[in-house]
Formats: sequence, C-alpha cells, structure tokens
Amino acid sequence: MASTPKVSVCIPTFNGAGYISGALDSVLQQKYQDFEVIIVDNCSMDQTEALVAELSSQSGKICFFRNEQNIGLAGNLNKCLEHARGEYIKYLCVDDLLLPDCLEQMAAGLDAHPAVSLVCGGRLSIDESGQPFGLRRYSSRMEVIPGSRVITRCLFGGNFIGEPTAVMFRKSDMRARFRDDLPQLMDMEMWFRLLEGGELLNIETPICSIRFHEAQMTRGNIKSGRLIEDNIRLFNEFSQKPYLQVTPWLVIRHKLLMTYRVWVSRKFITRETRRTVLMRFGIRFVYPLMPVISSVLALKRTFARRAG
Repeated sequence: MASTPKVSVCIPTFNGAGYISGALDSVLQQKYQDFEVIIVDNCSMDQTEALVAELSSQSGKICFFRNEQNIGLAGNLNKCLEHARGEYIKYLCVDDLLLPDCLEQMAAGLDAHPAVSLVCGGRLSIDESGQPFGLRRYSSRMEVIPGSRVITRCLFGGNFIGEPTAVMFRKSDMRARFRDDLPQLMDMEMWFRLLEGGELLNIETPICSIRFHEAQMTRGNIKSGRLIEDNIRLFNEFSQKPYLQVTPWLVIRHKLLMTYRVWVSRKFITRETRRTVLMRFGIRFVYPLMPVISSVLALKRTFARRAG
C-alpha cells in the first residue's frame, strides 16, 4: 500500500486457523476503511498462513508477517507495533471480533480528544460458537476520565478497561513495550503506562466481541499461579504512585478481591503461597467464606447474562 493508513489493525496469532477468517472478515467489513491489517504469525503449525494468503487475494489491506521463531505473546504484540504504519493502533486478538462501527467510533474519539491517550469500548462476551452471553464496559456512559482515576480504579478493582481488542491508542504515545514477565496482565500494565500520560475515553456501546473458550491463556495462567503473581507484581509497582486516589474502601475491596483470586487458584498454588498472599494482600478470615461468596457471584453473573 502506497499511502499511510490512519489505523493499523494488528492481529497477533499463534495456531489461530480456526478463528482468523472470522477476525479478518470483521475488520474488512468495517464502516471506516482507512486502515491496514497487520498479521504477525508466531510460528503457527496449522493452516493460518494458507488461509491468510487466500484472504489477502481479496483485499490489498492485509500485510502478513511470520516470525522466524516463537517470541511469546508479549514479543508478538511488540512485533505488530514494529510493522504497523498507522497513526492509531487497534489490536484484535485472533479469536475475537470487531463490530462494524468499531474503528469509526474509536478513531473519531482520538481525533476529537487530543488529551486522550487511550480509548476503550463496551465488549460483548461470546462463547466458542460466537453466541453472546454478556456485556462488560468501563462505565455505562460516554465520558472522558483522568488517567490517574482510571489507574486507581483498575489497580484496586481489576481490568475494567478491557483486553487488547477493546482499546485503541496513538502509536506515538507508546513509550514502553509489552512485558513478557507479566503473562496475564501485560495489557493492563500497558494501559497504565499510556494513562500516566493522558486521559481515557470510554465508549459505552459495544465495539467488539471477546470470545471465551477452554484454550484461552487466562485458564493456563490461573492453573500455573501466574495470575496471582502478576496481580502482586503490578500492585507492588503502582500502589505507591503519588497520583493514586486511594480510599479505605478501595483498600478493603482490593483485599477481598485478592482473597477471591487466591480461592480461584487454590488447586494450583501451594499452601505456603496461599498463606503468604492472604497475610500480605488478602483477608484470612474471609477465605473460608469464599465458596458461598463465589456462588453468589455466579448467580449475579447468570442474571446479568440473562438481562443482557
């Protein structure tokens, strides 16, 4: 492509042949068409390359690259950035989908708000077959929020911003790289870095679909205990930042959340790890109540899915 596109849609993939056609189709059908598609294959052993070659014949917007060796997810996310030529970066995980007005809404948001360093939008939760079962979003209204406030909320409460598929940002604002020492929270750490230099624009309507399935990396990170490790590492690195707006309720909420995370990972971490994490970051006497609390949360999620 001779002209420089406004948006680079970056698709890092590894053995994503089962999803790549759907992901690409969701990009090519966007209302907003000033984009390129950067696909970086991390040494897949399936038919990904052949499928992309076939689809590339239908569109000149697709650029395919294959790594010489597997460089991990963080490395592949960074490699996408190296190949991207666009002013704005839009990631799309290979098993996710963009809704038709995703690029239009997010690019317009960055165009209209120079102080915004990160745009996020609502995301539909879909199952393996693509059926929606829920909606997640930062908030229920379109708004611009100071970055420090967003970091505070997410550090003490979880990733309300969303996965890489749910955000867009300026390439020029990227002053760091995705970290391979944070296998689960590499995205949230990057959002924090971006928000240290600007504001968040929240789009309340759904702009993408996030697929949940058994092969997801999150499940493996829970089983390995890396989810707990990432949360501790990120909290230790950011909890003393002077711009945080911490309240006693946020502290209690974080302790309850860490207690819940330990309970979720209870089968995969040692007793010593459980004891240490609960003592430093959780609430030990609440831990025995987690089966009841988990059941209540499951019921709440079920009702939310039905309502959605």
